[in-house]
Amino acid sequence: MRGRWHEGSDKWKHINQIVKDQKLGVLALQETHLTKDEESILNSTPGLRLRIISSIDPTHTNAKGVALVLNKNLVSTSGVKTHELVPGRALLIIIPWRKDDTFKILVIYAPNDPQNNQYFWENVMSKLRGLPHPDVMLGDFNLVEDALDRLPPKQDSSGPTSKLKELRTRLRLRDGWRTENPDTLQYTFAQSAYQGGRQSRIDRIYIKEDLLPFSREWDISPPGLHTDHQMASVRISSKTMPFVGTGRWSMPLYVLKDKKLSDEIIELGKTLHKQILESKAQRTVTSNPQAAFKSFKTKAIDLCRIAAKKTIPMKRNKLMSQLKATMSDPLLSDEDKRIIGLVLQDKLNKSLSSKDTP
Repeated sequence: MRGRWHEGSDKWKHINQIVKDQKLGVLALQETHLTKDEESILNSTPGLRLRIISSIDPTHTNAKGVALVLNKNLVSTSGVKTHELVPGRALLIIIPWRKDDTFKILVIYAPNDPQNNQYFWENVMSKLRGLPHPDVMLGDFNLVEDALDRLPPKQDSSGPTSKLKELRTRLRLRDGWRTENPDTLQYTFAQSAYQGGRQSRIDRIYIKEDLLPFSREWDISPPGLHTDHQMASVRISSKTMPFVGTGRWSMPLYVLKDKKLSDEIIELGKTLHKQILESKAQRTVTSNPQAAFKSFKTKAIDLCRIAAKKTIPMKRNKLMSQLKATMSDPLLSDEDKRIIGLVLQDKLNKSLSSKDTP
């Protein structure tokens, strides 16, 4: 998150909009720099449909900090329990989930220094004794377990990686995104060109093995917020939740601004009116108001679907495709991937934070 403010703008208002637009049930944040007084004020701010639970290191209030954001529209915020394992770095939160069940989330912001990182995992393991094991552990781990998750490829120090592996093995947690994408090269953090332009997938979501079959839509995408990290996300369903189909299609509201579409639907309406009048004189099985209206709806929906696909920013889709193709191109060197990837990621971040989102 890199703190609350950016050029005088409060990021929490933007976060509220992102959570609402993307229908996020929970959102984990790192480097929040959020004091308890600020947390209390935000939680009582009119218009923010969020419940923020944070942890800060009282000795370093302008650094570190983790938080879990609950979407009040989707998640119950009563009966939430919290366990602060490491102030500003590890926070265990237990939220109500489906009848008498609970969902346990461990938010992580690990130290960057390898020695401190190793001690951090030992500390977390110790603090978890006697507490419920998390269903999900997510955040900024500041290390990778596989050289494939760095560009250029590089194996991290064995000390901290072995301690992390020991912890997640004990908790029976797996890297869900890597399980779903065993050979894909995609990263969540990129240094600036001035810093060297290295990239890595240090932001991850670990999930309990028995919940993995109930997870889908594992993704890494720009968050639409001023930060140097991408957002890792997943959709998790309850084991007891019944199967729900795709539901009825509804028209995206932004297509209402399409003047051409409006004109085409008006013309369909005129045709419908004419057909209804004609059917009054001679009604048949195929020529009647009900059949005419059904035809009108079908054609109108088809037009709206086409308009919606055209309105979705094609440039962003193209950039995403180019980025994935670049990272998977065996003919490109690591240096070329690094340089091209930085340029494409920068363009993608700017497009996602612009005001022209439908």
